[in-house]
Amino acid sequence: MFALAVALTVLLLPEAVPSAIAQPTRARPGLARLDELTRLGVLQGRRLWVPTLLGTLHTLGAVAVIAGLWRRAPGAAGAALEAGIFGWVLLRQLRAGDRGRALTAYTLFLAMALAVLTVDAVR
Repeated sequence: MFALAVALTVLLLPEAVPSAIAQPTRARPGLARLDELTRLGVLQGRRLWVPTLLGTLHTLGAVAVIAGLWRRAPGAAGAALEAGIFGWVLLRQLRAGDRGRALTAYTLFLAMALAVLTVDAVR
């Protein structure tokens, strides 16, 4: 079960860590991707608090998921936090009218976060 937890954590982190870095530093590619997905108007100077909040939440989630390799409660909490973020992005995409392939990435990220949550809850 530990090997499965490690594998799922390794698969989840490539999305959470870059977001944790890009959002608070306001890296242009990260902001452009966030704006493309959520249509918040971040590049136009609206809702500038969102990237900072998302970066902070991704950082907390990633650290908790890593800690979950040794203690399951923080791992489950971190995975739930990541699932919440990914679900929010998917909801924003659906509200904006995205369909099909546009939803694939965050659907997979959400599934991965839920898999980590499930494994941490069971082991």
